[in-house]
Amino acid sequence: MPIDQTAPTKAWVDALQALDDIEDPPREILSWASGNWDDVSTRLLGRLDEFAAGRRAAFSGAEAFTIVHFCGEKAETRVYPILCRLIGEDRRIAEWLDDAVTETLPGILIRVFNGDSAPLRRAVESAKGDEFARASALAALGYLVRAKGAMSDDDMRAYLMRIRQEAGPRRESVFWMTWVTTVANLGYSDMRSEVEALIRSGFFPEGDFTREEFDLRVACARSDASGLAGFRSDLVAPLEDASAAILSLVGAAANHAGRSLRTLARQKDHAHV
Repeated sequence: MPIDQTAPTKAWVDALQALDDIEDPPREILSWASGNWDDVSTRLLGRLDEFAAGRRAAFSGAEAFTIVHFCGEKAETRVYPILCRLIGEDRRIAEWLDDAVTETLPGILIRVFNGDSAPLRRAVESAKGDEFARASALAALGYLVRAKGAMSDDDMRAYLMRIRQEAGPRRESVFWMTWVTTVANLGYSDMRSEVEALIRSGFFPEGDFTREEFDLRVACARSDASGLAGFRSDLVAPLEDASAAILSLVGAAANHAGRSLRTLARQKDHAHV
């Protein structure tokens, strides 16, 4: 697809629409988009804010998917409150983020973090949010506590204890699996009894992360000077290369009918018929 270099915003729209070809995403367009981010970032963030507010007639999930990944690469802190709102309020976030809701969302959040953990904590706790997205937000928060001092260890322990007692869902969920791994990755051995209580309550199957694995992960976290070894083992790390992530995720999405970027782009086209 040719790109009109004289009209940056239109060129970006053209570039985003070109990603409809999910089986062979155009690498040259991804490269162009990365290089021209600064020209249109404010306009695109405004459009993403409209998307987060539910006004989506002229803005597809495919576009949102691409923009949030480039925000991660560029460490675009302006997107942080928008993304936290989407995690906390958009029950359909997994439809347009697809596998990225667990694979790259933590890394994006780590990169765009603006120093204020409150919006991220609200997203983690939100009863309206998608469980997988909230779990990713919790994993990112744990990483940020250790890497950026987003909260003190005492405050993080208190926060984890509070959501253990108050947050939903009050049943087996990926959210509680992530709660346990985050506790372990932070090296909080003193919270082992809470992990055991979650197992007894049936909030996650013991076979998925045993008490022994918890102890080993805590030891790993404490033996690492950065304190990030546990997070790295869970592939929780800052997103550095949006193009590589998009190419990987979009290619995988091609194998899942009904949950691909092509489907999302088609929905946008039908809305204009």
